Amino acid sequence: MWYIHRMSFQFDLANRKSAIFFVLSILCGFLDYIICDFVAWVNHLPLFCDTIFIMALSFFAGPWWGVLAGFFYHLIDFLLNWTLELGHLFMLCHFLAALTAGYYYRYFIKKTDTSLAIFVKLIVLSLVLCFVMSISGGIISYILSFIEAYNEASSQTDFLAFLWQNSIHSRLILLMAVRIPVNIADRFICTFAAWGVFLVAHRIPFYKSWLSS
Repeated sequence: MWYIHRMSFQFDLANRKSAIFFVLSILCGFLDYIICDFVAWVNHLPLFCDTIFIMALSFFAGPWWGVLAGFFYHLIDFLLNWTLELGHLFMLCHFLAALTAGYYYRYFIKKTDTSLAIFVKLIVLSLVLCFVMSISGGIISYILSFIEAYNEASSQTDFLAFLWQNSIHSRLILLMAVRIPVNIADRFICTFAAWGVFLVAHRIPFYKSWLSS
């Protein structure tokens, strides 16, 4: 069955389950980094697609393992580029995505749910994440806009910011609003893709024995 009992965050690498989740958090952070790099920065698509595996791990192992994967996403970026940028504050968005997805799964998705019920609940989760990510991303971008050294350029949001800057006079509201159209598509893609990865993980032979302590 695809349902896994609610798991707590037990950071004990002597425990087999914790060791496996730790390795998975590194792998998930790396995979999301590669996907985001390919989608957003190589092909310049107006999407992020940077939390698919982070959210999948939150579904599978628990929200705080997803948070750890989000941390490794940015640690990998730092190690590959060897630069500590102010933009790494957007790590908080990854943390919020992991926590929102993980706790939503824990409290709202039940093993008795029908496929239709799960589909509807994933739509709701996508919409919730859209606003969570837009608000948090907008606040972080607003704070960073006061730091002269920070380069605010973002292919996902700059065009809309340019179009709407004369219509929305509040800089904070503008930076939140321009993220909503991007995040509507992005969160639907990430949520359903993450759920797909989560379901595939349950089809891996002997996964229960691998996770046994």
